[in-house]
Amino acid sequence: MAEKKFISELFLENNQFILVGLTGRTGSGCTTTANILESKNISFPELSSLGSFYNGLDARRYSIVKKFAEEYWGNFYSIKVSDLISIYLLLLPTTNLSNFIYSCGERITKKSSRHLVKNGVLSKSFLKYKYSDVIKQLLDHQSEIDFSDKKIIRSFIRILQLVRKLTRDLKAELNKLESGLYVSVYQSAGKSIRRIGKVDAEYESKDFIPNSVFHLPETINRVIKSIRKVKDGRAYVVIDAIRNPYEAKFFKDRYAAFHLVSINAPDEHRTRYLQKLHKFSADQIKKIDDEESGKGDSEYKHLTNPNVKRCIEISDIHLFNPKNEYDNNNVLKAQIAWYIALMQHPGLISPTSMERVMQVAYAVKLNSGCISRQVGAVVTDNDNSIKSVGWNDVAKGQIPCAMRSIDGLINDFHSETYSHYERNNDKFRGKALEFYETFKTVTQQSSSFTGRNISYCFKDIHNSIDNNSNQVHTRALHAEENAFLQLAKYGGSGIVGGKLYTTASPCELCAKKAYQLGISEVVFIDPYPGITKDHIINIGFMPPKLIQFRGAIGKAYHRLYEQVIPIKDELDYILN
Repeated sequence: MAEKKFISELFLENNQFILVGLTGRTGSGCTTTANILESKNISFPELSSLGSFYNGLDARRYSIVKKFAEEYWGNFYSIKVSDLISIYLLLLPTTNLSNFIYSCGERITKKSSRHLVKNGVLSKSFLKYKYSDVIKQLLDHQSEIDFSDKKIIRSFIRILQLVRKLTRDLKAELNKLESGLYVSVYQSAGKSIRRIGKVDAEYESKDFIPNSVFHLPETINRVIKSIRKVKDGRAYVVIDAIRNPYEAKFFKDRYAAFHLVSINAPDEHRTRYLQKLHKFSADQIKKIDDEESGKGDSEYKHLTNPNVKRCIEISDIHLFNPKNEYDNNNVLKAQIAWYIALMQHPGLISPTSMERVMQVAYAVKLNSGCISRQVGAVVTDNDNSIKSVGWNDVAKGQIPCAMRSIDGLINDFHSETYSHYERNNDKFRGKALEFYETFKTVTQQSSSFTGRNISYCFKDIHNSIDNNSNQVHTRALHAEENAFLQLAKYGGSGIVGGKLYTTASPCELCAKKAYQLGISEVVFIDPYPGITKDHIINIGFMPPKLIQFRGAIGKAYHRLYEQVIPIKDELDYILN
């Protein structure tokens, strides 16, 4: 009995609290995933109903985690970010709310916006009157919450339950007023909260309040604490959904039990789903994707705008969700069983070959000296035996950008560090000097960069001369290109029929090289940009297969697959 207690104590922390944050593009399946996690009674699909999704040893791995997940399943409490945004909207004065909705539409009138606010679900909701003080306390982060007061805590939970119906009804009203208005209103509300800490129609003209970036996650955090207090034991929580990378960082910094999980659906499946079930036009889908990509003209957009691409990039776990059959969630459910079981009992199974190789790509990307982004790549044969690795960086013998400085460029003239062009071109040096003077002014006003090496991007300065966005003038080789060149440089066996793993996705130039080398599969994390897929890959007689990575990566790879105690020792303790 003592041995069994010892084993259960070892895994107690994993079983007591799990926090999952979902991310993914609109229509990828975040809400579907949250609904599955909320299920109290669940059965996971048999191996036979998954087609060829799991083969070989992966099929055996799935049988193990399926058995464990069904035996120890605990349903999650879902915190929907859209519900919390509804609470922010609920507290707005009628005129302010009407103006905000009007500012988010393209074809609606002020009159129709006012009518919706005065006669719609927001005006009829008793939440605004019965729970007004509690809602204000939830959103006022200057006020302390007494988490020992069970009445207040239960009020928070009750509000979250009631506001879900309000959000559904408001969604229907907004979309009836104008197709796609719900998404536009809630995206704009999110940006407003991140910029000024509240919802305001004129948020883009207001002064940016830095702490507001974390206003929404702090509200979520208060709800999480309430749930843990009410549960008073095992608490599993899922956040649906995180679409700003700084919100993800907020939870990563605070909870060891937090996992950011990206849900990825093929673009063609996702587009068809949004068009058929939600009646979105192609233009509306493009607008949503642009909004979620981190693009935009507003100041501080990198802090306040949704950036799903970056959220996917920093995710701990990636799930693949084919949506070619709308009611068939078997593949998604199988992956949920896999990773929830590992969260509860790390080391239950070993990683897949796809995870193992991508983890190597993830590790080597940290060698990159690029100050824009770090990318890693691995080339394997058909059996996933590694033949070469690469990362985006300058050619061997040159100094990486992260190890150069704008101060050195202006004052040192070191010929091995700075090119002849950088040292002698008047236009380039003029633009570099502008950057240098600007940075000197900023550093005099703030100590944020004291003691730091102030690097600069050659491409950005060069492109600013002609005000264009030429990608040819980068100093670095791409990670995929570098991996290919290692094979040519040091020799090795042929890679015809091999695989390319990349922590991003190959550009047009690298995709052409992969095709020429006879690569049979390209495994990527970021969805394909530009026309690489449609123009370079999907043509000819031997196009490489494109496979979106699925699995755990980075710290999560070790957290989930590293055994807390060797399995043999675990069995010995139990059997004495």
